[in-house]
Amino acid sequence: MKPPNLLDYIRHLKAPIRFISCEPFLEDLGELDLKGINWVIVGGESGVQARPMKEEWVLNIKRQTETNHIPFFFKQWGTWSADGVKSNKKVNGKLLQGVVIQNMPTIKK
Repeated sequence: MKPPNLLDYIRHLKAPIRFISCEPFLEDLGELDLKGINWVIVGGESGVQARPMKEEWVLNIKRQTETNHIPFFFKQWGTWSADGVKSNKKVNGKLLQGVVIQNMPTIKK
């Protein structure tokens, strides 16, 4: 019997917002079943031993959230910039393709 994946647990929580936080985002997650997910957060890793995050991974998740009408929040690049340069996370910032994308979910009452 195949065990349920983490998204199965999250989507069945009795919570007003069911979200996933992909941070640090360290690999392409491929296609996800986002049914029942209300919000997706993505961010790069920070710190001296931080590993890089690739823009195509972020754009893959962003595309999936758009397809599923789910708010997408890009937190930051982290220690590595979109260009693959190691720097300070504040210098690298939170622009994704030149835009800050920090959408929030609406809480349904």
